[in-house]
Amino acid sequence: MLKKFCLLLLFALTLYSCKKQPFVPNYENGLPGLWAQLGDFPGVGRVRSYGFTIGDKGYVIGGNGDSGFNQLGLYDFWEYNPATDQWARKADYPGQAAEYLKGFTINNKAYVGTGYGKRVATPGNNSPQNDDFWEYDPVTDKWTRKADFAGGPRENVIAFEINGTGYMGLGTNNSYDVNYKDLWKYDAVTDKWARVADYPGAGSFGMVSFNINGKGYAGLGGASPNIAAKDFWEYDAAADKWASKADFIAAARAFSGSFVIGEDGYAGMGSTTTSTLPASDWYRYNTATDKWSKITNLPGTSRYDMVSFAVNGIGYMGTGNPGLLKDFWKYTPRKTN
Repeated sequence: MLKKFCLLLLFALTLYSCKKQPFVPNYENGLPGLWAQLGDFPGVGRVRSYGFTIGDKGYVIGGNGDSGFNQLGLYDFWEYNPATDQWARKADYPGQAAEYLKGFTINNKAYVGTGYGKRVATPGNNSPQNDDFWEYDPVTDKWTRKADFAGGPRENVIAFEINGTGYMGLGTNNSYDVNYKDLWKYDAVTDKWARVADYPGAGSFGMVSFNINGKGYAGLGGASPNIAAKDFWEYDAAADKWASKADFIAAARAFSGSFVIGEDGYAGMGSTTTSTLPASDWYRYNTATDKWSKITNLPGTSRYDMVSFAVNGIGYMGTGNPGLLKDFWKYTPRKTN
């Protein structure tokens, strides 16, 4: 009886202890955060699409639905609800470009433009680069044409928003032999563009860019003739100045995924000048310490030219090259990060 009582007591104490202790996942590589696979993206598999956030929803627009250098321009537009892990198709993008669209969100409206594609032939103009620019209102599910991007036609630009003003620039031409460095700000109220300080870094296209706490950040990327960069810069809109920050700690690259959670920026995978980087290749940039660190390995497929965005403190990533992927993943940071 004594032995039975002791065993029951031990079981009760163990159960009580388990209830009192917080659950801590057993991370395979002991690094912060957890990746989890979601339902597949419902459209066709694609590359070079653009992803962004409005409120508590994520959005994916356009891209290319064919492999290699073949072209199958996609203009479909999708809204993702993280609360239900469900997608809903929205009004197609009416602009010219299908691939490498970029933009920013201001006052719960999206502003999107530039990119590669030719939906409507323009007499005397066969260039597939574009400068048209559009506003999307999720309340009415409608697109409205706005003032063309003042920097002229191009693809693979950077874009971010700071305190209600949009910023867009850099990029390259169709031959990828021009390294644009100009940056422009967009006033959504007046629908006007104005040039600001040029980007001083090495990259030009396929870069990582985002905003955190009223500052813009940009870096990595490719440049002609055959350069992959790892430098990283902070843009102060009030002073209209760029400041050099800590270099990226892994291989130089272009066409990576990126998103922002709190005061941290995240970047991962992509392509070097010779190869696709592994799925384990994800990193966090801490703006307070100006340091990069490794995060948890993605258990999915290596890729570049993917879609990425963040909603309510969770990062999302999917689609991409090679193979017209359509799987989707979410990244949840640990609260102890």
